[in-house]
Amino acid sequence: MKLYRGNIPLQSKDYRPDFHNVTDKVKEIVRESGIKNGICVVYSHHTTCSVITQECSHDLNFFGREYLQQDLNNIMEKLIPTCRTEGQYSHFSG
Repeated sequence: MKLYRGNIPLQSKDYRPDFHNVTDKVKEIVRESGIKNGICVVYSHHTTCSVITQECSHDLNFFGREYLQQDLNNIMEKLIPTCRTEGQYSHFSG
């Protein structure tokens, strides 16, 4: 079985939730692999990052974010509010 591994370095902006479309980069990595038939796994090993499949709404808000992305951010802000004080979350304390 042939294996191939690629890397897509990403960084969020201004310590805020961000979205990155990695579709083209994943296609490029698969093309570089030379593998014609198999399974492509896309994952993040970072605890505060995730990989999701999301359809495009093609409608943008004032800040240039798609409506579906903004809806997801709004829900996440309710579940896990932005850290505004030291010690707000256990994983930050030493």
